Parts: sequence; C-alpha cells; structure tokens
Amino acid sequence: MSVMKKCSLVLIAILLCIIGADNRQVKAYSVKLQKDGIYAEVLPDLVVNNVTVLFEKEVKKALKYYKKYKDADTYTLATKVPAEYLDFIPVARKIQDSDEIIIRNPFYIYNVEGYNSYSYCFIAEKNGERLCMFNVFIDQGMGEVSFRYDNIMDGHFLYDEETMKDVIFYKMDNITYVQTPEETSVVWDQKQRGVHLMVGADSYEAEMKAKRKAFKKKNYEEKKEEIFSYLNENKDQKVIKEAEKNLKLELKDDYIETEKNTKEGGIGKGVSIVSATAGVVVIVGITTGIIFRKRRKRG
Repeated sequence: MSVMKKCSLVLIAILLCIIGADNRQVKAYSVKLQKDGIYAEVLPDLVVNNVTVLFEKEVKKALKYYKKYKDADTYTLATKVPAEYLDFIPVARKIQDSDEIIIRNPFYIYNVEGYNSYSYCFIAEKNGERLCMFNVFIDQGMGEVSFRYDNIMDGHFLYDEETMKDVIFYKMDNITYVQTPEETSVVWDQKQRGVHLMVGADSYEAEMKAKRKAFKKKNYEEKKEEIFSYLNENKDQKVIKEAEKNLKLELKDDYIETEKNTKEGGIGKGVSIVSATAGVVVIVGITTGIIFRKRRKRG
C-alpha cells in the first residue's frame, strides 16, 4: 500500500472519530416544551421559552454531583452537595436515554396577601407520566434566574390533569387554592395551626384578613383579571429586563429568543455539524499539503 493511501486512511479514521465523538455528546433523551394552560402567554417569555434549557442544565449538574459522591456518607453529601441538587438527584436519575420529557402547564401562584415573588411553576412529564413539579425563580435583587426544586411541594401538591385545566392559582393564609368557574379546591395546605408569625401585630392581621375577605367576594373572572393584570404588569418590570440580560449571558448560544428558535430548529444540531465540518476542512487541508509536497519531490 502506498504512503499516500495509508495517510488517506488514517485521516479518514480521524474524521470518523471526530463525528462519532460529536454524536455521543448529544444526549439521547429529549426535552420539549408544551405551552398549554391559561398562564403560558402571561408569564415572562424568557422563563417559558428557556425552561427546557434550564431543566437540562439542572439534570446535568445533579447527575454530575451524583457520580462524584454516590458512594459518600451522609455527612459528606450534606456538606459537599448543595441542597437543591441533593433533592433533585432522585428525579434526575429517573431519566433514561430513550425518555421523552415534556415540560408543560406553566402557572403562577398568586399571593392574595401581597408577598408575591417571581417564581413560576412547571410540570415535567416523562413518557406521558408525571415526573416532577419545579419552579423557575428570578431573584428580585440580582435579577438572576435559577431552577428550583422543592421535594416537599412536589410530594404534597395535589396535582392532576383535571386540576390543571383552565384554573387560577392563589394563596391565602398559607393555603394554596385552585379555582374554576364552578368550584374551588385546596391543592396545598401549609398553614401551621396556632402559630402566629407576628405576635401582637393586630393591625397587620386585620389588614391581611381584609385582603382575604375582599378577594373571596370576587367571582372567578374577577379573580382571574386581578391575577393576570398583575402578571402582565410584572413582565415590564426592570427586574425582568435584568433577568433577560443575565440569562442571555449565562446560556449564550443556547438562549431561546422565541418559541420558534428551539434547539431542534438548529442550535443544538449545529454543534455537531460545525465540529464535523471543521474536521473535514482540516483533513482536506492536510491531504492537500501531503499531495503538494509529494509532487514537489517528484518534480
């Protein structure tokens, strides 16, 4: 076999290795967003559109901690693994290579008493069955966006398909309700009976009672209008603009501007294509150089 043929075979083998390595880097499970429910269009776009990317990052981080400390004792786990990842590890480990994850039913729990945060809830399903409930949180001071998983909320929140259809969520006196035009139900009771957060603050308690009473008098449509007006106003707040800026810096090319600009649409696949193309260019360049040098020697 000639030297030229040997070089060509070696270079082709290198190219195949490059393509194979790129393909292995693409995770096998898929994550998609399903914008259902009445809240999808009133929550911040930066949160809803990028929730799949944030979910994938959280799974990756949780599994990284698991692989590093899976044989560690309880004390080491408690001191080395942040609580948010420690709680999420059992969820992340349920995801297999062939699974299809659908993130759906975005919603917001409105606090009638006024202590509202920038925390938006989502449901993740695996192959059509519920996997977990989680939140995307925006820090009001720093404008930072983070993934939040609360195993207590996930375990006690009374979620089902019927509950999530066209309902409004609100919280009063540490009890979370869902309401349809026909009925109201409790989905999470966090109330600590007999415990007062502000002992002696009679005026404060009276104010909270007045807010709860006024809200209870409203019908479904009036409550929905109050909640959605609040959410629409919040979308123009400075903290949302700051959060958008910070998330773009964090996610870089993975940031999703609009619903159409998804990873399936090109960003995710582009990584493998660009790397493989670069490999082809390099190999063509090397091969051309070898041919040129051999021709010069013959000349």
